[in-house]
Amino acid sequence: MNRFTGTIICMMTGMLAMAQQVYELDMPVKEKTIYSGHLKLGGSNPSGERIEVNSYYMSVGGKPVIPVMGEFHYSRYPECQWEEEILKMKAGGVTVIPTYVFWSIHEEKEGVFNLEGNRNLRKFLSLCQKHNMWTVVRIGPFCHGEIRNGGLPDWLFAKPLEIRSNDANYLKYVKRLYEEIGRQLEGLYYKDGGTIIGTQIENEHQHSAAPWGITYPGEPKDMTSATYDANITMIGVSVQDKKITTADLGDLHMKTLKKMAEEAGIQTPLYTATGWGNAAVIGEEAIPVTAAYTYPFWAKPSMSPFCMFKNIQKNPDYAPVRYDTEKYPSFCAEMGVGIQMIFTRRPIVTAKAAEALMVRTLGSGANGIGYYMYHGGSTPKMGPTAFFSDEPMGMPKISYDFQAPLGEFGLEHGSYRVLRLLHLFLNDFSSQLAPMETVLPKGYERMTPDNRETLRYAARVRGKSGFVFMVNFQDHDTARVDQKDLCLRLKFANETLRIPSHGTFTLPKDESLILPFNFQMEDALLKYATAQLLLKLDDKGMDHYFFFVPEGIRPEFVFDKTTVVGKHCYVPEAGLKSTFMVKTSGGKRFKVTTLTREQALNACKVDGKLLITSSMVLPEAGRVRLLNMGDPMFRYVEYPSAKGFKVQMKEVPSVQPEYTFRKVGSRRLAVRFSGKEYPQVNDYFLRLDYTGDVAMAFLKGELVLDHFYYGAPWQISLKRFQQELTDEELSFYIRPLRKNAPFLSDLPGEAVPDFSKGSVVRIDSVQVVPQYVTTLSW
Repeated sequence: MNRFTGTIICMMTGMLAMAQQVYELDMPVKEKTIYSGHLKLGGSNPSGERIEVNSYYMSVGGKPVIPVMGEFHYSRYPECQWEEEILKMKAGGVTVIPTYVFWSIHEEKEGVFNLEGNRNLRKFLSLCQKHNMWTVVRIGPFCHGEIRNGGLPDWLFAKPLEIRSNDANYLKYVKRLYEEIGRQLEGLYYKDGGTIIGTQIENEHQHSAAPWGITYPGEPKDMTSATYDANITMIGVSVQDKKITTADLGDLHMKTLKKMAEEAGIQTPLYTATGWGNAAVIGEEAIPVTAAYTYPFWAKPSMSPFCMFKNIQKNPDYAPVRYDTEKYPSFCAEMGVGIQMIFTRRPIVTAKAAEALMVRTLGSGANGIGYYMYHGGSTPKMGPTAFFSDEPMGMPKISYDFQAPLGEFGLEHGSYRVLRLLHLFLNDFSSQLAPMETVLPKGYERMTPDNRETLRYAARVRGKSGFVFMVNFQDHDTARVDQKDLCLRLKFANETLRIPSHGTFTLPKDESLILPFNFQMEDALLKYATAQLLLKLDDKGMDHYFFFVPEGIRPEFVFDKTTVVGKHCYVPEAGLKSTFMVKTSGGKRFKVTTLTREQALNACKVDGKLLITSSMVLPEAGRVRLLNMGDPMFRYVEYPSAKGFKVQMKEVPSVQPEYTFRKVGSRRLAVRFSGKEYPQVNDYFLRLDYTGDVAMAFLKGELVLDHFYYGAPWQISLKRFQQELTDEELSFYIRPLRKNAPFLSDLPGEAVPDFSKGSVVRIDSVQVVPQYVTTLSW
């Protein structure tokens, strides 16, 4: 049996032979060199707090932090619901909201800027500031974002100029755009006491472009790039394998844009620029950010390298790159924990895939994580029959759900809670993790994505303290199995630490795991735990640590005997009754509770409290709102509280939605909904369970929504249409699904119907489900 990353030791005990798969890591003798002062980044707010960036991580007020960035496009969501969605993101552990400013949406008509309603950039950023959410403004001028022309206005196509270049005529229009954005951002910057901490300049310059919306069927697409970059322009994120002979022009253009932004008043501690695929950068004036998409719609399905550990700072994804990697921290701006569907491709990203991608990326040394998208939306229309969507790329005309953790209508996809496990950990412990360097097993570079037997693992360590990261998942691979009889051997200069000290553990199929070692808890030293660290609370003046374990793993906590009094090894049964108290040799005390994975998935930290609930949480000052789909009974654990870990319940009156529907043939449906308001109902959702190709929704004769079928029911928020629905029907048309549809291989088997009688179109059920709301006050 071949194990290039470790040594297999066979231990014979009587007649029993047990194969232990021992995986080793040699810890560095010398700590990683981290240096500062070379980057033209950073800044202070009026209170004197300072944001700084060194060669490895970002710090705030002198304390290392790992920002959690979640993309949300304000212009793709109703203005009246922005605040609610910001609160959902905050509850998900997001600390920074990046957002695109799509030029075409704001200056659809040349010289006339629209900044009202869903385009009210200043209001959106002010709401982020109200809830203490940092923001990064992605100002373009080119954005992409699956918007028509990549966000460049249609009228720009008619001008005699070279877009995305230093053409003076082009820069004249960019200057006008930047000055308008600068006016909207005035007073909201970090330097003013606001929460705008960053600016992204352009996007994927000299790497990728979008097709112009003006196209002719069957003809090659005209791309949104300078003419001199036409031969190197790509679609989507990938490795750039063409020689770029105009790199100097690209870098100069990026520097020019940054200077223009600063002159327009857009001054932030951080500037970022796309760094992947040999894209143009801005010297030492901006952080080159990275990306990883395990299920890209623009490429053929194949196992990606993004579930295997590496040194991601030294060797970024989609390398080669155009910058000295040792100068910059690894900030991931576009991690594809979801993906947009197109007409011909409908890849599905699962929650396990999202978790594996991020555990691998953190373990590989990333010190900033960002998701594209974290929150989906609906692309606005240009008129009754014209759309801002990138239709030449085969996008839905309106839907931009993206399978994001929070979808098109603010509902959770499975990745929301899975990723929150990591965000809670980062929110409380990134000051320890950020300075830690990545340590990889010998021979890791020979690992291939189709290897199902060898453990995928790495550590991050500083001194002797750190975390081991493990992944037993691979995208586009359904044949993985549990990895059994594992143990780790961490070799330091004067110590070898074995995890566990006796016996072995199993990493279940598709699971990812992070284990601490030599972790300081007060003045006690946790030698290791076979449980993942989640968060820490102040429990009446005492530290209280929360861990969790996946099913199939036995939690074990082993402390250095010299640092604790009495018992030094604990093997609790995961659950709300697992709490144990540790007394340190220095006379201090702290608590440890080990949750089940299900309990951890329902865990949220609000105002220093732990809230465990299956409800969606909207945190506000001194209270939370809870949202339930279809269930008027709210169940939760609030800790610390007088009731301890007891499950509490609160019920609101149930509601029977008033609606009717009628089917017209097999392809058409009309729904009439009264929309009656109740204080205990936050929204109503129309749930349409159908089989077809594309479903379209119409109101007052206009297309208002669309949905590409992929096997899951279509759930539609009715709140945004409530006023019109009082006297109008919502009508639907569903295109039949053909047996030769090009995307069928992307769908789960149960979603592919029987085509023995030809094409299929079917409406199985129509429901309106209330989303209940209640409030808990502390």
